[in-house]
Amino acid sequence: MESIIKEFIKKNNEPYQRYNSWCHCYDAFGKLTNSNNLALHLGFYLASWGMYRGSSNLLQKDYLVHIDAVKIIKSFDYLSCFNGKDVIRDNLADILELINQLSEYYKNEHDISPTDTLISKIVLGTLGCLPAFDRLFIDGVKSEKQSFKTLKSKSLNRLFDFVENTKELEILKHKYNQYPVMKLVDMYFWQIGYNLALKT
Repeated sequence: MESIIKEFIKKNNEPYQRYNSWCHCYDAFGKLTNSNNLALHLGFYLASWGMYRGSSNLLQKDYLVHIDAVKIIKSFDYLSCFNGKDVIRDNLADILELINQLSEYYKNEHDISPTDTLISKIVLGTLGCLPAFDRLFIDGVKSEKQSFKTLKSKSLNRLFDFVENTKELEILKHKYNQYPVMKLVDMYFWQIGYNLALKT
């Protein structure tokens, strides 16, 4: 597991790489309070991580579309994994409520499709309490014969099963303590998916 995570972390050591956008956004949400600045960080991170493609309708909006989303996120600030704190299964109901509120906001207020990829990337980049459920992450999950592939309750319970039962992850959590455990999970499965894509 560690060797795969190291592959991903190596990208973050390269200056100006887009992978660093997660670090900048996550750090901002851990330290800043100004909603305008946080919305700008969130918007750039999402753009850098591929979410401003045309299909979601997000491309048609400027960064201010995220202002009220920031307010929702800040109301769940107790889920933040900044400074070494991690979420546990007992937080699942609140995580699901956060997902629901963000999904309703983007869909109902701005006609932006609240895909699992978009919502999970927002949560990962701001609070760090979920991995990003994008294509490469899910490909990695499938290849490892795991079954957490959506933001539904049953799937996220299986995600917590994986976190709780993977002993190496507990060790890596302390070794790479600048990252929340869900970010380590994200790196691991995304890198597996990425490596598989290179072979095709």
